[in-house]
Amino acid sequence: MIGMGRRLRIHFNGAVYHVMAKGVDGRTIFVDDHDRRSFLKAVARICSDSGAEVFAYCLMGNHFHLAIQVACVPLSAIMQRLLTGYVTAFNFRHNRTGHLFQARYHSKHCLDDAHLAVVIRYIHENPVRAKLVARACDWPWSSAGQGDADGSADVPIPADFDPWKADEEPKHLRRFIEAPQAVLDDIAIRVQKRTGVTLREMRSADRRRRVVAARRDLTHEAARQGHSLHAIAEWLHTTSTSVTRYSKDISVITVRPDT
Repeated sequence: MIGMGRRLRIHFNGAVYHVMAKGVDGRTIFVDDHDRRSFLKAVARICSDSGAEVFAYCLMGNHFHLAIQVACVPLSAIMQRLLTGYVTAFNFRHNRTGHLFQARYHSKHCLDDAHLAVVIRYIHENPVRAKLVARACDWPWSSAGQGDADGSADVPIPADFDPWKADEEPKHLRRFIEAPQAVLDDIAIRVQKRTGVTLREMRSADRRRRVVAARRDLTHEAARQGHSLHAIAEWLHTTSTSVTRYSKDISVITVRPDT
């Protein structure tokens, strides 16, 4: 029995999440730059071990934000290792005991590229909203200064956008669970309209560059919408290894602990 109504977290290879956590009772979780460097080193190490990749991050005084894509290792395992390890080191260094983070971390599944762009902009704008800096790129403890390859710097943040607010499981996930084949067909048709590559070509052994690019396009969109790489591979009539390679071709942020 699942206790106390806690909603199961969504996991599939290639899922992207906006993850955030606050200090208990609003307390500081990063006392100094040593703490911040230690946290980012832990993020980099765990991502390397698990195959996860970071699209954006920001460390504030009493909370942090990550936009992260997972592989086979679920987000829950990644966050347990990250937070447990950080709290242990933090408590030892600052001669304290007990909880550091408030309750469980928050996470929101990013529905598509447009949603992810808003999340990245929101993450980077945290120090600006807190009036710590005039420009997001001036904050040394975020990925905002690493360029704007994702194009998020000018993305408007909706007035009602609140990632801390609990909400229901996204409807698009229920839709794909009920009819995954039909939804993949719809995605493929959109890719065909964008690229001119037919569904037959996508599902063939054709290795021409434009066909491979169309498969990659389909993989990215399908993964963003909640399809497993296994399901995408079955639809494409290819191997999970090939689809995994397509899914990896996404620009990511380098977590720099030596900022």
